[in-house]
Amino acid sequence: MGHLLRIEKWAENLDEVTLNRWLKHEGEGLAVGDSLCEMITDKATFEYEMEVAGTLRRAYATDKSVLPIGYAIAFVGEPEEELPEGVEADNARLLAEHQAAARTDLDLKAKLAQTLRGRVRATPAARRVAREGGVALEDVAAWLGEDRPVDDADVRRFLQERTNG
Repeated sequence: MGHLLRIEKWAENLDEVTLNRWLKHEGEGLAVGDSLCEMITDKATFEYEMEVAGTLRRAYATDKSVLPIGYAIAFVGEPEEELPEGVEADNARLLAEHQAAARTDLDLKAKLAQTLRGRVRATPAARRVAREGGVALEDVAAWLGEDRPVDDADVRRFLQERTNG
């Protein structure tokens, strides 16, 4: 009976791995404890060790592939054993879902960065004085005309000038 080897979630924050390189090739025999391939995560590089024996019937990924959790990397079975059906389609679906989620994540990060770029850098005291004075920190920063955090003295000068001006 053959075994479909899938990328498992070994850590809480693991979403993908890179299959760096195959150490065995299709048609080769595998024993328990043999290293099948080299994997890379954002924290470690390790060799995927076999938990079952058999023949590497099919490798479903190429070297340097970035693969999501659940992706079937290989089928190990008897030399004459039929390959399971639908593995490529399932892998394609998983990969497409993972790539779509990554694009969404990048879009959210870009929106956050844009929001933070538009946000005025100011000390907590400056925020308090601006709130108490009824002024927007954006107005103080524009009046100041310098690329630095606004402090409470800046807000007080702005309020003073607005009162006198």
